[in-house]
Amino acid sequence: MADNQNSARRVPVSKQYLTTRFQALHLSPSNFTQFMKTSTVYGVVVDMPMAPTVITTLACYINGAANLYFSNGRDYSGAAQRYPGVVQAARVFVANASNYIDKLEHVNNFELPAGRIHYAYILTTGGVYRMELDSSTATGTPEERVFKNLYHRLMNELRGAQLKDQAAGIDPAAAIKMN
Repeated sequence: MADNQNSARRVPVSKQYLTTRFQALHLSPSNFTQFMKTSTVYGVVVDMPMAPTVITTLACYINGAANLYFSNGRDYSGAAQRYPGVVQAARVFVANASNYIDKLEHVNNFELPAGRIHYAYILTTGGVYRMELDSSTATGTPEERVFKNLYHRLMNELRGAQLKDQAAGIDPAAAIKMN
């Protein structure tokens, strides 16, 4: 019985989402060499179950780009071109990710999370590493809490940018419905 309670339902995802997520996970590090001064980390892709029917993927890179992709095929992208706070939060988050690689396993498969688990894929010139995180910021090691706080900060910057875009009449076509 305990196994049934711990197993989580898989969220249905669109083909467009899978394609975009694949591209985010396989972006070449050669696109970022001018930004990689002291680290081999060039990006972080975090998959987050947000509701019973929605997974959100945060894809961010060392150059400050940060985009959200939703399992229903929608996205919110381009905010880094308009909002310096998004760029700063993305750069800090990606730069900080280098602190975790030594404790992680190299992965070649990129499964989607279910339940409360978030998967963070750290993209490096030497391959991709995965960190599994409980969605609660109060759980995990102190290092994991710092990591989660940094990506929550970036998510907050993106949400603020999305609200500003909506107020300015910019339609990012990312209004996601949680019901």
